[in-house]
Amino acid sequence: MKNHGFVHIELPTKDLDKAKYFYETVFEWEVIIQTGFDDYAFFKETEDGSGGAFLKSDKVLNGETTLYINTDNIDLTLEKIKEAKGEIVQKKTQISEEHGFYALFKDISGNLMGLWSKN
Repeated sequence: MKNHGFVHIELPTKDLDKAKYFYETVFEWEVIIQTGFDDYAFFKETEDGSGGAFLKSDKVLNGETTLYINTDNIDLTLEKIKEAKGEIVQKKTQISEEHGFYALFKDISGNLMGLWSKN
């Protein structure tokens, strides 16, 4: 079975505390600001959905949510993206030893998407 589901959602916000309050109040999400990730407030997976994070950003545009797709091999997936005429925006980059790696790309329609892998 292929393992390419959405694994992470990144929602931009100008104010992490306000975003945390809003989503905890409205949806009862558990939102955590972790030490070492000052520009992120993480929300955990729910029984019926994926987890993700609020990304602190001074520039927030509508439609700027980034969806991350799980892959076992980011390098191979990036090659396939190039072959299919997608654009690599951010090459494979380590987040941390604990949190794995990510990369960013634009699909054939110009949608910004992310890849994530533990390795």
